[in-house]
Amino acid sequence: MPMISIALTGGVATGKSSATKRLKTIWTDSAAFFSADEAVHELLTTTQIKTKITAVFGERVIDDDGEVSRSQLRQIVFRDESLRRKLEGILHPEVQAMASRAEESALENHKQFLVYEIPLLYEVDSPVTRQKDVVVAASQQTQRQRLSEKRGLETEVIEMIIGAQLPIETKMARADHVIWNDGTESELEEQVILLAELLES
Repeated sequence: MPMISIALTGGVATGKSSATKRLKTIWTDSAAFFSADEAVHELLTTTQIKTKITAVFGERVIDDDGEVSRSQLRQIVFRDESLRRKLEGILHPEVQAMASRAEESALENHKQFLVYEIPLLYEVDSPVTRQKDVVVAASQQTQRQRLSEKRGLETEVIEMIIGAQLPIETKMARADHVIWNDGTESELEEQVILLAELLES
């Protein structure tokens, strides 16, 4: 049976990582997982990427420990679209290369599923090969509440982050499956279990 590749995306603070975490508990052995956020986090620790980012943004994005400050970088790029595109130009080819290696590894290990968690799947027109798109969605009210309470972000930053992404309705329209995550964790879990059953059938 050929491997099924799935791209899981959604808006900021809609619960993408929570949905992925639950899929991991269901598909413990049968699936491989790739996180674009984790890939970026890893890339930002490399000398090569730090050098490229410093060349564009200067020392202001380097913290006292000599590491790239993700919060500082985020505030800059959400205020300046041209700088955001420059950052994407540095990171996205590297993330895509890592995604390709994840696909090769999943095939070599005879996995039934490969799940790509890619927050900006549609915004950057990600070229990852997949058979299904899953969108985890929530209302903007819920997004704002989570970003404020769980991440401690200020209103201005929250609005910039939400505004920089495609409307969730646009993402939902492009999805093969939608998980609506405006409720409880148990409600999310029920939907993820149903999704897994649908994809297995």
